[in-house]
Amino acid sequence: MRRKFNIVTKLLIVNIAVFLILNIIHVILYLFNSEEIYQKIITYIAVPSELKTLVFRFWTPLTYMFVHESFWHILGNMLWLYFLGIMLIEHIKEKDFLSLYLLGGLSGALAYIIAFNIFPSFSDIKIFSVALGASASVTAIVIAMATLKPQQEVYLYGILKIKLIYIAAFMLIYDIFLLQSSNAGGHFAHLGGAIYGFWFAKQYKKGKNIQKKFSDFISKIFKIDFRHKTKMKVVVNNLRTKDDFQYNKTINDINAEIDRILEKISQYGYNSLSKKEKDFLKNNSNKIK
Repeated sequence: MRRKFNIVTKLLIVNIAVFLILNIIHVILYLFNSEEIYQKIITYIAVPSELKTLVFRFWTPLTYMFVHESFWHILGNMLWLYFLGIMLIEHIKEKDFLSLYLLGGLSGALAYIIAFNIFPSFSDIKIFSVALGASASVTAIVIAMATLKPQQEVYLYGILKIKLIYIAAFMLIYDIFLLQSSNAGGHFAHLGGAIYGFWFAKQYKKGKNIQKKFSDFISKIFKIDFRHKTKMKVVVNNLRTKDDFQYNKTINDINAEIDRILEKISQYGYNSLSKKEKDFLKNNSNKIK
């Protein structure tokens, strides 16, 4: 039986595959004294801060978030992606998780580009500067999870028990303090991802999915089957749960099921529904906005 990977695992596989391919190419080019070709490859997949260069490499704000050169860089990012990602997909749909990764990365690229073009400190280096790595996307995921469940405790590196709110606060303070370091561009990107992650999660807690259209677009363009499995049991006549987050999550799940049933009706007609689907639509269509 073919194993089905969740979106977190798929993103891990893509990042690791890109890392391995690039390093194999690097080794081969090194052996043939052609390392300058490798550096040229990197410049075409890492995002530049120079606007004139960016115009002709418009794809790089997307490609850069899957590119890592050093082992420690990818190891750190993938550990955060895996552990916080596994937690987060218990609360949001997989297609929304992918959108969060992509839009968090794009927000990070935007923050990096804007910072290097408005602050005089970077005027001498912006023409040579490029950013790469999944750090902005991962930061968006960490901050989103910490915003949804700030009091949830985790074991940091399997040793230190700490609440997510403190991890998020440390990450933000760390990035702000290092805006004057040699990797200032990376820390601006982290903050851009953090802002998007916070915004998404804050609105999601209110029952608003700000990236729904983008998520649907991604699903249709790439024809990816995102099946969200939730452990929550929906009780139709008792929607009010222990907190607003759980209540909003219940509403979102019911809305998603209603959308699926309506889509089935539009394609195959009302008679194609099962009795269970007809009962679900009858009981819920007038209750959820």
